[in-house]
Amino acid sequence: MSALYRRFIERVFHHFYREFAWTFDPVAWAVSGGLWFGWVRAALPELRGRVLELGFGTGHLQLALAARPYVVGVDASPQMARIAARRLRRHGHAPRLARGHAQALPFPAASFDTVVATFPSEYILDPVTHREIHRVLAPGGRLVVVPLAQIDPGIYARVIDVVYRLALLAPVYRDPRAEPPVVPLRIDGMRLTQQWTRVGPSQALVLLGERDGAPVDHPAGHAAHH
Repeated sequence: MSALYRRFIERVFHHFYREFAWTFDPVAWAVSGGLWFGWVRAALPELRGRVLELGFGTGHLQLALAARPYVVGVDASPQMARIAARRLRRHGHAPRLARGHAQALPFPAASFDTVVATFPSEYILDPVTHREIHRVLAPGGRLVVVPLAQIDPGIYARVIDVVYRLALLAPVYRDPRAEPPVVPLRIDGMRLTQQWTRVGPSQALVLLGERDGAPVDHPAGHAAHH
């Protein structure tokens, strides 16, 4: 792909996450065959303690975590923040959301036991983001990333795969005879392991990493509130 085409796609996604954020849920549902929100929830069993979500988007994971104490989300898009806040309030929950970038997280050091990101954009590859993840995680804290998912073989999967490739996204169709994909994510000081989680007629990839150091017990109420 040419650099010009890549810049065009980046610009499209910039507006998609901002001015056209209201289209995100129906588009995500359509391009995943209705599986998108199940893919996002594949992270849930791996989350523990005080949780920070990077790029909360329209708030589906925040809603799933709303009954837990000490859960915060951060996103750079004001439009996404408004949609997520409305979703949480509609279900009777007070939003615990902050505006910010993953490269400059507005939280003190060692504030969280888990940092989670589902289908993150290229910010997750930035070494500055990695330093911030290390900074806000408590010793022994966990990073959980859901970078991609794959639909079982079929005509729909092949059609959607073409759309994903044109948008420079990870393909969602995988030939069952092929080797598992290599995820280009490396974080200094953190060894990532991967596991596939079944979600209906598909599977989501969950990456797990742990910050160096032993876990620290935190007394109730010692959490970041934003």
